[in-house]
Amino acid sequence: MRKSIILAIPEHVGFPLAFKKNFESEGFNVSLITVPASEHFKYKNLFQRLQNLFRKTFLGDKDFKRELFVKNNKERLTEQLKSIEHTDYALFIRPDLFPLEIVQLVKKKCGMLVGYQWDGLDRYPAIYQYLHLMDRFFVFDATDLKSDTTLPTTNFYFDFLSTSIPSGNNTLYYIGSYLDGRIDIVKDVDNKLKGLNVNRNIKIATNNERIIQLVQANGLTPISTLVPYEENLTDVMNAHILLDIQNPIHNGLSFRIFEGIGYDKKVITTNPNVIKYDFYRPENILIWNEQSLAELKQFIDMPYQVLPEDIKQKYSFSNWAAYMLDLPHHMPINLPN
Repeated sequence: MRKSIILAIPEHVGFPLAFKKNFESEGFNVSLITVPASEHFKYKNLFQRLQNLFRKTFLGDKDFKRELFVKNNKERLTEQLKSIEHTDYALFIRPDLFPLEIVQLVKKKCGMLVGYQWDGLDRYPAIYQYLHLMDRFFVFDATDLKSDTTLPTTNFYFDFLSTSIPSGNNTLYYIGSYLDGRIDIVKDVDNKLKGLNVNRNIKIATNNERIIQLVQANGLTPISTLVPYEENLTDVMNAHILLDIQNPIHNGLSFRIFEGIGYDKKVITTNPNVIKYDFYRPENILIWNEQSLAELKQFIDMPYQVLPEDIKQKYSFSNWAAYMLDLPHHMPINLPN
């Protein structure tokens, strides 16, 4: 008999569909409920905007905007849940983006309630209000393993895709939102790879006209619309090297690292924590520290070191989901100290 799951997830760059497809490939019936990605939040009127500014500036209330966001979605989510019967499991990605009442309602409709915070706990402290509702709650940053209420995990790569993955041409691929500090790193890598005759497919996402001009002035390509995740994976598949730039607000590893594992791609990353993991191979992953042209060439020229099958399987969505839901025969996913 097929297992059933409520999947509650933000509508971020097409992630919900990829999650749903992979769960269905594992034999699950999936009921999907979503909220808009938080970056797409819009104030209903000028009063709300001024109210948030006042509360943040004078009252130190940094959570008011999130509360507005959550409230705006409550009625629609309640209506969606009316048509969903009892399920075996429910999985919330970023539970704090959903009204607390919705999480409580879902808990009554499922056999096991699981949460995953793919951002740091202290970055969004409202998440602490939700922990007591969870049967299992996971974090991807070891610094958030603060008590028995949190369990370790990592991100993963989707394995519902075709097993016929191209080896990739002589191209580096990077896509990311504009953040101060990133542009200099991307430009440095871009210039050095140009000197090594490596193709670059680099996209910087921004809607800000000033930043668009800044990106173009640095010889890079701005994009104004986010690329759907499965479309992004096409570019990942067609690349030989992936570029990953760590968000300094946490130590957890991004999806780009695990795409490298699953699809046999080399990765250049600014996250030094990657060296602590069991999949790290210096032939496959370069920790960026402004290496010289000769050092970069040496990394590119080294043959890719194929990982043992059990390590690849460990970081697949299939094993990740089995571990999250505590299904039989899963491999635990731990975080290094």
